[in-house]
Amino acid sequence: WGRGIYENFKRFIQFQLTVNVASVMIIFLCAVIGLFVESFDNPFNALDLLWVNIIMDGPPALTLGLEPIRDDLMKRKPTARGESIVSAEMMTRIAVNGVFMCAVCLAQKQWNFLGIAVGGADAEAVSDTVIFTLFVLFQLFNAFNCRELGDRSVFPNFFKNKLMLIAFAVAFALQVVITQFAGPVFDTVPLGLLDWLKIVGMAFTVIILDEVVRFVRRTVRKAKVSA
Repeated sequence: WGRGIYENFKRFIQFQLTVNVASVMIIFLCAVIGLFVESFDNPFNALDLLWVNIIMDGPPALTLGLEPIRDDLMKRKPTARGESIVSAEMMTRIAVNGVFMCAVCLAQKQWNFLGIAVGGADAEAVSDTVIFTLFVLFQLFNAFNCRELGDRSVFPNFFKNKLMLIAFAVAFALQVVITQFAGPVFDTVPLGLLDWLKIVGMAFTVIILDEVVRFVRRTVRKAKVSA
């Protein structure tokens, strides 16, 4: 039970730090690039960041503390007394995922590679809405990455934390409401169905990236053992 609680602490911390790293990098780089490119300003307003913080500290994050204990937990070596709760493996995953999410959001802002149609709305408002929505969905999908601390795939235990699935669905639904109907408050503009499909597909790539990294680590570890 103690080992399970300790691992859930690590899951929660990994999720929190990844959100912070990605958001700070986006805001900082937008400020720096904005010194040279006039139109490259911060895509988030104060309410956007407040909503991101609610997600970061809200149900999706809290359900990581209720992650079911893994069956093989007692087969692992005990945690060393002086071991840092934020391991080197966690730091690597935080950095990789944080940099990836930041790079995708900045690329979308600069080149609109998703091909989101502006229509009759203000181009900057559409761009900021897309980046805000993409960033939030990145965090929701990354919460699933944080459920597994080692090199194992997230998919075998994907449906075992029912509260996580409910929290994801609720947060996703609220993001849709904010994007589509809360424009006067959040300065968002409604997006089309195809735009939503593109954003969701792009946000899901953070899971694919993490799975590729885990696969590579598993392959390298097996090669070392066989050698």
